[in-house]
Parts: sequence; structure tokens; C-alpha cells
Amino acid sequence: MEINFKYILSNFGVCDPLSVTQIYKSAWDINDTYVLKTNGDKGQLDKSILLNRLLLSEGVPVIEYINTTDDKPYMHLSGKYWCLMKKIKGNCFDPFAGELKHNGIMLGKAVAELHKAMKSIENKVDTYDSDFFNELSTWIAPELEKNNVFFNDGVMDDIVAFLSRDYKTLPRQLIHRDMHTSNLLYENGMFSYIDFDMSQRNVRIFDIVYLGCSQLVENYKDETLLKQWREIFIGILQGYNELLPLSEDERNAIPFLFVFDEMLFTAFYLKTGQPEIAKNCVEMTNWLHENIVPIIR
Repeated sequence: MEINFKYILSNFGVCDPLSVTQIYKSAWDINDTYVLKTNGDKGQLDKSILLNRLLLSEGVPVIEYINTTDDKPYMHLSGKYWCLMKKIKGNCFDPFAGELKHNGIMLGKAVAELHKAMKSIENKVDTYDSDFFNELSTWIAPELEKNNVFFNDGVMDDIVAFLSRDYKTLPRQLIHRDMHTSNLLYENGMFSYIDFDMSQRNVRIFDIVYLGCSQLVENYKDETLLKQWREIFIGILQGYNELLPLSEDERNAIPFLFVFDEMLFTAFYLKTGQPEIAKNCVEMTNWLHENIVPIIR
């Protein structure tokens, strides 16, 4: 179906766009000034808009949503919800370029600054309160079993023990939940944050683990890159700890969450019909179980 951009944008008071460039499947750059995005999930969109507006009120550099001409945060057309946002300037931050530990410290501080703001607004947001043990039992383990996917001896037992006991005692709050460098735009010494669609209440250190795991996935088989990653991740922990001190329990939980994160991705790619990627995730899950503790300590 051809998209009538002129009509859609006119509903936000933007007339005669000069340039419309598709960024990804459901988003378009408008005149290098706005981003137009479509979403079929109204609840998810409502949450994301509220979160961004609350964070803006706390002085956090996040996306600003533009209301329609009839003062609504989005318009509904052809079964989809369309929203317009001011484009945030900046580029994805490459932690492997430059001084590695310093880059990690910057990233760790960026996550901590966001967590401080999200903690202050979490009571104003009705959001999903996640329990990884419940997710493991209700969809992750069944998905693995259905596809006859098994990890090395001890992997599942260790994760079940951790999630049923230690995980439940860790500090929880509203977190980003999709924390990787593509969602951290960097310009002039400052980070901006995007894509809060997956935000939820969960253990706060999961954002740190998710960030670290996203940088490790392409690099763990290369000894040189693995050493570089370690320096970056140690910096992330240091930077975060300087602003939000980590407890000993949180530090001890980090290796288990690395393993669980990749286990979660294994099930996700199986569920979405991508078995080859899932196979790679199984391999990394096993590798993390054997290696992550000595690497980050």
C-alpha cells in the first residue's frame, strides 16, 4: 500500500515535505528534522510517549513527540498509529574506537544517569513488572523444549537456581530494557536516549548486562577484541558505580544475567523462526557459562 506522507504529515502541521527517507521498516526521516514512525500497538505507543515526556520534564535528552493539529499524540490511519517526533542529532557510539576504558566509563555513567531519572518517574507510569523466572517457565523453556534445543550440562540448572533465589533479591526499578549503543546517540560529549518501547520494571543491572552482551556478541571469538571488550565493560561497571553504587549481590549476579540474556535470545529467535541465529545464541550461551566469570572479574 502506498503511503500518503503528505496527508499524514499535514495532520501534524508539517506541509509539503521536501525529503522522505526510510530509516527502517516502520520509520522515516522527514527533512532531516523529524522522524515519522508507525506502531500497531497502541498500549506500547502510549507508554513510550508518556515515558519520553516524563523524562523530558526531568531534563533527560530523549525524543520529543509532536501533537497533531487536534492536540493528540498520534493519528490513526489504515489500522496503524502514526506519530511524529523531533529528530535527535547524533550518531551511534562506538566503544571500540578510542580509549576503551574511558568509553566504558562514559557508557556506564550514561546508563546510571538514565536510571536515576527513571527511578524518579516510575510511580507515574503503569508498566510491566517483569519476572525472569516466570518468563523462563512460561515461554523460554517451553520454546527450547519444543525445538529440541539443549545447553551444556549445568547451564539450565544454574540459571533456574539463580532466578528462583538470588534474582528476586536484587534492586528493581523502571529500566530501559533494550539498552545497546544503537539506542544511545552521541554528539558533542552528550548521550541522548531513544526507543523506550520495551521499558519495564526489572532488576536495574539488566540494562548494564544487556549493553555489555550486545557489544560482546560479535567479538567473543576474537581474542584481541575480547580483551578490548573486557576493558570497555570494566569501564561500564566503574562509570555506573560512581553514580549508583553496585552492591556485592548485584556484582555476583552479573555473570548469571549474561548467560540468561543469551538464553532469552535463543528462545526469541526460535519463536520468530530464525533457527540459524538461535544456534549461534546456544553456542554463545554455553561459552558465557564457561568463561564470563573470569573475564569480568
